Amino acid sequence: MKKLRTLSLILAVVMLLGMLSACSGKQPDPTVAAETVAETEAAAEMSYDELVELAKKDGKLVFYGANSYLQDAATNFSDEFGIEVEFTQLGETEMIEKISAECKTGAPTADLVCAQDTYRVNSDLISTGYAMNWNNSRITAITGEEDCTAVIWQYDTKMFMYNPTLVGEDWAYNLWRITDPEYYGLFTFKAPTSEGVNLDMLTMLTSDVYAQKLAEAYKEYYGKEITLTTDNAGWEFVKMMYENGVLLTSSDSTCATTIGDVNLDKTWMGYFSTQRYSTQESKGIKLAYDYNNATPFAGYTYPVYAIVLNGCQHEYAAKLFAEWLLSENGYKAFETYFGGFSANPDNGYATPYSFDDVKPYLIQDDADYLMDARVEMEDFLDALQ
Repeated sequence: MKKLRTLSLILAVVMLLGMLSACSGKQPDPTVAAETVAETEAAAEMSYDELVELAKKDGKLVFYGANSYLQDAATNFSDEFGIEVEFTQLGETEMIEKISAECKTGAPTADLVCAQDTYRVNSDLISTGYAMNWNNSRITAITGEEDCTAVIWQYDTKMFMYNPTLVGEDWAYNLWRITDPEYYGLFTFKAPTSEGVNLDMLTMLTSDVYAQKLAEAYKEYYGKEITLTTDNAGWEFVKMMYENGVLLTSSDSTCATTIGDVNLDKTWMGYFSTQRYSTQESKGIKLAYDYNNATPFAGYTYPVYAIVLNGCQHEYAAKLFAEWLLSENGYKAFETYFGGFSANPDNGYATPYSFDDVKPYLIQDDADYLMDARVEMEDFLDALQ
């Protein structure tokens, strides 16, 4: 959309310059045309104060999200701007389905959604045209992304954790242990059919980069080259994990309490939200993870998006909220959220390490690959169960 708009502006400017040059006998300078377009777009962009004024005129913001911390963010936003906020917490799958149904009517109830399943965001909201295409140079200056169709305001993480009661902390583990028959039935994670980001993570394992790392880790763990019955080591890992008695649960909290029981006589592993690590004392459990000791990776990081919806009733309040989430005040509600990191590196975080510290040890999203391969992963898992 931005390219089309920019092209139209360039053509208009070139035509204007061409008309003027016809009188002077000179040809228009493309560089001048491009500079004129840039100046036109900059002049047309709404200032922050103008956006705030229009958002206050909207008077209300309605949005959905999966993270309970968004309730505090909603309260903080309302207190700062005097705008009424109606927030509804929903599970990711339910939320995407609800938003899609609303958007089909052309008049969604929600103005904005905070979603984290990269595949569903692209397939169900962006590709369908439900997500509004807009731009904001202030956001671009922070995130580096010119397109604000899906504003990344946070990076969340999930980790492969274990119970340190028997093995101690700083236990250097290889993920292929999950597939080892000696440890049958000692791994758990939330069923990917009800957790889109878990499906995204499994899908990313099959990409060339991560499959190669898994192949190398297999040789390190088993002492031999991997023998494939599938396309690569990523698919093989998923297959072997399921065949080794994986326990699928309905929540990350259940995973954490299952493996964290201090009375267990065997060391369990699990994959779940890093935030669960900070709940050990209140839950009476023991959890550990050592992100720089795990082979070949310690967990997964995925973006959390703020998406303004086409046809929404309070467009400017939604756009202000999307931008505000990147500010110091906007992210304040998440400063105690263990394992989450603002897309604005100037904002605080709860972990003893930064996002830059941990990122090299994590599986990362690739939206293009997810769009190509996730349906295949869904079919693959159906065949395994």
